[in-house]
Amino acid sequence: MTRPISSSESPPTAAASASSSTSIDSREIAPSLAPGLGVSLWGRLRETAATAEGRSELILAALGSVLLAGLFWPTLVNFVFIWSTNENYSHGFLVPLLSLYFANEASKKARGRLNRSGGATLGFGLVATAVLGRWANVLVPIGLIGDLAFLVGLAGVATLFLGRDGLKRYGFALGFLVFMVPLPVALYSAIASPLQLAVSKIAAGLLNLSGIPVLREGNLMILPGDIRMFVAEACSGMRQLTGFLALSAAIAHSVQRPWWFKAVVVASSVPIAMTANVLRVMLTGFIMYKIDPEFALGAWHTAEGLALMAVGLGLLMLELWALNQALVFDEPPDPKGPGDGGALGGGSEHGIRPARASATHPMVTTLATPRLEGPAALVPVAGRSTVACPTSGSLPTKGVPA
Repeated sequence: MTRPISSSESPPTAAASASSSTSIDSREIAPSLAPGLGVSLWGRLRETAATAEGRSELILAALGSVLLAGLFWPTLVNFVFIWSTNENYSHGFLVPLLSLYFANEASKKARGRLNRSGGATLGFGLVATAVLGRWANVLVPIGLIGDLAFLVGLAGVATLFLGRDGLKRYGFALGFLVFMVPLPVALYSAIASPLQLAVSKIAAGLLNLSGIPVLREGNLMILPGDIRMFVAEACSGMRQLTGFLALSAAIAHSVQRPWWFKAVVVASSVPIAMTANVLRVMLTGFIMYKIDPEFALGAWHTAEGLALMAVGLGLLMLELWALNQALVFDEPPDPKGPGDGGALGGGSEHGIRPARASATHPMVTTLATPRLEGPAALVPVAGRSTVACPTSGSLPTKGVPA
């Protein structure tokens, strides 16, 4: 229905109409600019369940997960049994929880809604591979085959319902589950035995250098007074190695750093675990020789292990600090100089560089300043950023961070 315009009212101008329509259009399209940004995993599930089509997809995904769990039920039972009875894998209960945490963080950091297309072929291929692996595990009773096949099946189910983009988004969370898989006894011994002997050799050599004479026969260390200390397989460092590998992988995934930074962090978990374990054996030998062998047994020995684990964490933190110092956060100066997009960048009249994140360290930004009169000088501020301040004239009363 139309309404007559009174004499006191003026018809809307073209500019006002354009402004109004633009405003309406902006409100309509604004939510779609970054849909899903900052939404948790639970929030995305609720969004999916809000529609009939989404509820159908969730039901199918749940049925697929139940079928996968039923197919690999012996594998799941074996997981729980080993985690409960073998101290080397007691961390297995924590790994699925950490994996859920990483999946939730990936959901929060994701920009835009998930494109679920294009995952049928890959998903069915992964599920088929998992089924073949389960069948092979029945014929060849090697637990590792069934364990890895279960992880492949999980990735397949995720790809079927989330697409290739979903596998890419939650790939690290799925891959992190490998740390809950127990190694076969033969493979574990093949890795632990050389580590065990290496720890014995290094610890005996360092004890000799420290003034405590040690006679070593294999993994048996004989101290003065016929004090005998045997470096058992449990002291080979495998527990520390597994823990530090998982921790370093989580850190490397979480930090926004170059690929070489992450590779060094993961690779360094091996020497850090070895160093912590050698120090533990040395401390045990020192206590047995200088104090009393009773203080190197039972609860005391467990306390030593926890203390040296803390030392290992300290070494890892020290390494992260050193690597951070090696990074160059600011971009190198441009030889063109100010005014041409040079040392201060931006190509503005006074060479003021606009605010943007550093390529190597996204959390460190270069502060943009208002146009200032007079010659500019660089003044260092916190975070290795720079702002341009005039050497003469009046400073702005506000807007420049302290």
